[in-house]
Amino acid sequence: MSLGHSLRLLHPKHSLVPIFLRFGSFTSSFPIYTMPVIRCIYLLLAIYLQYANAMGNTVRPFTHSSIPVPGRNVPIMRLFENYAASCRPTNKRDFNMDQLATLLQSFQMDEVATKQYNSLFFGMADMQIEKFMGKWYTVVNSKEVHKEDCSIFYFDMVLQTPYTATFTSKQYALIDNDVITNEGYGSMVGPEPGAVLITTGHEKDQCPFFPVRIGGLNDDGEYQYMILSTPLKYPTMVLTRDLEKFDTMWKQEVYDFVEKNGFMSPMAALNTRLHFTDIDVCRKVNKLYENGNV
Repeated sequence: MSLGHSLRLLHPKHSLVPIFLRFGSFTSSFPIYTMPVIRCIYLLLAIYLQYANAMGNTVRPFTHSSIPVPGRNVPIMRLFENYAASCRPTNKRDFNMDQLATLLQSFQMDEVATKQYNSLFFGMADMQIEKFMGKWYTVVNSKEVHKEDCSIFYFDMVLQTPYTATFTSKQYALIDNDVITNEGYGSMVGPEPGAVLITTGHEKDQCPFFPVRIGGLNDDGEYQYMILSTPLKYPTMVLTRDLEKFDTMWKQEVYDFVEKNGFMSPMAALNTRLHFTDIDVCRKVNKLYENGNV
């Protein structure tokens, strides 16, 4: 073992095997069962204790105050690295993936990463993830990527702490009058913009989405609409909870935002524009639209 420590396994055929960890003049032993899973658990514990000793002979408890908060204590570049690591690998060349790789490569300079971060998230405040859960209607979409119509999302919380969250994503939509479903997941690693990632499970979505704008609160204190996008600003989706209110209160605001800030027709979209859903048509063809409000 490194760090000047030694680890010795004795008699692996016995039912109990001692592990000896030596920290300077202090030696500690751990009995380990030969069952593979139990051995692995104890082995990880032993290695962790060695690491803790190397860091100062103190095993520090993992408290909320010690959790690095992305965007504040962690460099912005870390958020983009986390995003890239969440993309699904592909065996074939893809224009958007090539564009994304080039963009992320340019972020090796902190000022470039900061500039891009600000251009994406200037309209975002800290996320309150519980206000994100529930049923959402897709009212704006990148149709060149998402061919389906009248899409509806459901987000359900699985696990939440003050700084993190994991939730499921289910999408129902129509293609040629047939209902399709996509199942994905979402995660939050901090309340800051860029720390929430949503993997839709859609075959064309190799990388996750993140919220770039959230707007309004309903009577239950939940967000009224949100704009989801990627570092390329393509594809982009806009989701709303209330179809009528979106049409009368938020639609123009959303249109102005995506038009002004490069989401309407970015370079990666190859001269295509965002598609605004015809809500009346969806109500006729998708039974899930029968109740316009959540």
